[in-house]
Amino acid sequence: MRLKIKFNLALLVLALVPLLSIFFAQALMERMLETQKESVLTTARALSLAYADRPEIFTSDAVTPFAPDVTSRIEITPLSGQPEIDGKIDDWESYMVQSVPLEYGFGSPSDRSVSARYRVGSYGKAIYLAIEVEARSSYKRFPEQAISEFEQNLNDDAVDQILLSTVDVDGQFRQFHIKPHNSGQLSAYVLDRNGLLLRDEAGNVVREWDIRGEVRARTGGYDLEIKMYRSAVGPALGLGVMNVAWMLGQPKVEVIRSCESLADPLRLQAVFEPSSREVQNVIKQLARSEESRIWVVDTERRIIAHAENLKSVDLNVEDQDLINVNRSSGNLIEGFVLFVAPIVRPLLNLWIDPGTYQFPELPSGTWQKKNPEIDVALNGKAVAQLVREPNEEGGGVISAAYPVEVGDSVVGAVFVQETTNKILAMRYQTLELLIAFMLVVLLSYALIQGALVRSVSKRLDDLSDQTKNAFDKDGKIVGRIIPHESRDEIGVLSRSLSSISIRLKDYTQYLENLSRRLSHELNTPIAVVRSSLELLSKTASKEQSQVYMERAAGGIRRLDNLVKRMSEASALEASLTSEELEVIDLCALVTVSVEEYQAAYGGHQFKVVFAESPLRVKVSPEAFRQMLDKLIENANEFSEPGSSIDIALSLIGSEVMLQVTNQGPLIPVEHQAQIFDSMVSDRRHTTQSSEQGHLGLGLYIVR
Repeated sequence: MRLKIKFNLALLVLALVPLLSIFFAQALMERMLETQKESVLTTARALSLAYADRPEIFTSDAVTPFAPDVTSRIEITPLSGQPEIDGKIDDWESYMVQSVPLEYGFGSPSDRSVSARYRVGSYGKAIYLAIEVEARSSYKRFPEQAISEFEQNLNDDAVDQILLSTVDVDGQFRQFHIKPHNSGQLSAYVLDRNGLLLRDEAGNVVREWDIRGEVRARTGGYDLEIKMYRSAVGPALGLGVMNVAWMLGQPKVEVIRSCESLADPLRLQAVFEPSSREVQNVIKQLARSEESRIWVVDTERRIIAHAENLKSVDLNVEDQDLINVNRSSGNLIEGFVLFVAPIVRPLLNLWIDPGTYQFPELPSGTWQKKNPEIDVALNGKAVAQLVREPNEEGGGVISAAYPVEVGDSVVGAVFVQETTNKILAMRYQTLELLIAFMLVVLLSYALIQGALVRSVSKRLDDLSDQTKNAFDKDGKIVGRIIPHESRDEIGVLSRSLSSISIRLKDYTQYLENLSRRLSHELNTPIAVVRSSLELLSKTASKEQSQVYMERAAGGIRRLDNLVKRMSEASALEASLTSEELEVIDLCALVTVSVEEYQAAYGGHQFKVVFAESPLRVKVSPEAFRQMLDKLIENANEFSEPGSSIDIALSLIGSEVMLQVTNQGPLIPVEHQAQIFDSMVSDRRHTTQSSEQGHLGLGLYIVR
């Protein structure tokens, strides 16, 4: 397998690291969801314990003295904000106020040409009403200039209007007709006990200026918003919608109501309003901004208090506040990761839905009656679970409900929902940054590894080409491998191969010249033997024959010496492995040897220098003496006649250095690094002749 393929496989294995990181992020998110679930249940439990000390808020039924037997109720829900009176009722959805239909009227609902739903809430010192009217005919506004017609009470039923009956805080029964104007504003007119427009002493129609509102037409009907002071609504309230449909030039009037009768205070709806301020303040302190909703309900599943602020989070929004990513860092790597993050977003979107996670809107007015968590809590058990929307991986809210117990009785329940938006957004951005970071790492690794692999491959290919080109087709070395100066493994390999190629080239040259050397070295002794034998056969003198015999024997000894020297190198390594070592004084051994050398090589003066004496070392005396003989023999052959040969022994650390110095021609530069190699011989500069053959093995034996 090629080196590039191996590196690519290693890169693929490294690519598993981001997958493991992604699985870890997923596991971390699941753990965070479990922790959030425990936190939501803890919030519900804390609220439950707080409300257990206030049982009166679950029993404040506020029955009107005018209708002690009434069972129909109208709930006034505390609002978390002040509605804007503009005829647009979209903002009421965020207040989560129950929407109640007007059920009373002539005939069945399917036979009526008008239907309506209403909401009632309170904020501060005001009561707010939102009414949605569905009518087959558009409403008729009443012009300002036609107000005089009311004085005669002629066209009172000629326009659509809202009918309002209340028992105020002072126990007074009051009735109002609320009519639209061309400007879209609503005007409230007071009725007397007979149901007629109330007039002042001057005979003018009396208007209720503390009741105001706005109407806004839409396709299929119209919407109204009404504001009145809290003092106008006491223990009882009733609402009605009068719709005027014109048929053949004549008005057809239909009235639908929230109660049986708007003219009888005994038939109005009883007002139910929790002791809301204190209750609202408690849940607002625990409701987390932008991510939770809290309700408190009684055993009849009526809303006692609520607070909510659910916000959808668009995971594609880069600068959302849910996760504070420091994008002003000067770190180059971090900046590059943040630059790459949007690029990997389409890849991440294939796995995770990148759109806005919408949180489930619960049905107005009846959601708490069908909620399974509240059912469990009202049965005295706590519950918490992750609710996921269909077709959304991981989206939804965590719902928890906890019973409110007073003694052994369950008087209500606390229901808490908290969005998983923050965790989802955190997971998305974490995975986005993680994948971006890993891509940057992998890309950097791939670029670096690619450059490294290319460099290594190129150098190895060059080395391979040099090795191939160093040999011809017959296997003969014709070139050399150029050593690389780098200190890495390839540089070491190139230098080793270069050294081997040089030695092989020299060895090849030596072998090529071996026949010539052998011919040269063998011709002389063979010629001596041949001539001696020829002369011996021709002479009859015994003395002369003896001379020829000795000369022939000398030639044979020289031939024998050449053969021994050739086999000496090959046998030396085997003999050294079996040689016994002993501790001797090298100074004494060298001194004795020098005395013998002085006698053998009288033409030279030998000098000995010892750094310290005695110098005891564990060696093979015979091998050391043989090594010294070869060095002295080599120095003798390359020394100027009459010059001195110096021998020095010194101790360097734990090693002994032997130096043999002679005066003579310098060793050629090209041979200085090879003189201790086998079969290296250059006798061109020798100063003395020798009868022995020289095959380039002397200093190799020394090494």
